[in-house]
Amino acid sequence: MKQKVKVAFAHNIISHNTQGIMAGITEYIRDKGDWQLIIWADTSLESLDFLKKRGCQGAFANIQTSTKAQQLTGLGMPVIAFNTLQNMLDLPYISADPQQVARVAYDYFKRKKFENFGFFGLTEARWSIERMEHFSKCVREDGGTLHLYEGGQTPIKNEAMPLAKAWINMILHKGQQELLSWLRNLPKPIAVLVSNDILACHLSNVAGEAGLSIPDQIAILGINNDQALCNLCDPPLSSIAFNLKKAGYDAAHLLDKIISGSQAMQGQWIRIQTAGVKERGSTEMYAIDDDDIIRALKYIRKNSGQPLQVEDIADQICISKRTLQMKFQKALGTSIHEEIIKAHVEVAKTLLIETNLSIEDIALRSGFHYSSNMRRAFLDATGMLPHKYRQAHRAH
Repeated sequence: MKQKVKVAFAHNIISHNTQGIMAGITEYIRDKGDWQLIIWADTSLESLDFLKKRGCQGAFANIQTSTKAQQLTGLGMPVIAFNTLQNMLDLPYISADPQQVARVAYDYFKRKKFENFGFFGLTEARWSIERMEHFSKCVREDGGTLHLYEGGQTPIKNEAMPLAKAWINMILHKGQQELLSWLRNLPKPIAVLVSNDILACHLSNVAGEAGLSIPDQIAILGINNDQALCNLCDPPLSSIAFNLKKAGYDAAHLLDKIISGSQAMQGQWIRIQTAGVKERGSTEMYAIDDDDIIRALKYIRKNSGQPLQVEDIADQICISKRTLQMKFQKALGTSIHEEIIKAHVEVAKTLLIETNLSIEDIALRSGFHYSSNMRRAFLDATGMLPHKYRQAHRAH
């Protein structure tokens, strides 16, 4: 029997993101069939050196600092980093595309007609800073100004400090009163992007202490879609979801190539693709002063998996179809039909990524009468046919 290739998965904390990445790696191992995964609950240089001596030919490791990345480049064993906070130098690493994250967030808020934008993040983490910079660019290019909370820089002194400790240090360093003042002085209503769900939950709590209404005065959008965290918030937190499983699969495929010698470690970036906004109570509002439109949009979102007709929506809110159409065009610059199609497409995207349903079944479950209608709408919205979108966003 052919001897299996030993590969390590070294971690010191299992986060929501880590679980998703592990699922993708596991799927790759099942497809490949000749890998043995060694789970190791430590990421120290000594542990990784030990694993190498035990016959591991590669590793996925929770690596946060540039110092640690530099040490591992001399280990003589291929390593792919995840949960990074700083530059990984020559180590390949798994991370979300900050430009894509910022664009998804900004487009989402603009569809809700917000004109004021804020950002709250972790100043120690490269990915948080990059998300802020790209979000700020989106706002500036549209003629706006981003209201940024300047949390102050608290340096990361050692590899063992988890992300949660980093943000606790930031809060302790600056104190909560300054954050309270920042929130109270923001223009209202305002849409605030937060660099991850942990910080978004914290901001939600502080906004409550400040006497602010969520989402009416401040709409809060997190990043990661950690459902346990999101549902603990009051109201539940909206968040940008990631296709973590595909990133894990892609990372395993790259590590396989590095182990075989067909590629070298060159700081390759394995992008975690976004999977849209999972809307919950923290952003369930529209920054427009028209109750009819707000009620119509909420009805569309609530029933987005069902076939919808403009007449049905007008009947629900007790106004004429023509009046509702005119209101939509004036306030949103779009038609009700276009909003319905957008909602159907978002449901279809989720089903394409998260299920193995056929295109025909997905068309029915996402509110399209026929798969041909879904294909046409999908191509217009994404530039891709549904099956191509599934191929691009699935693990394999």
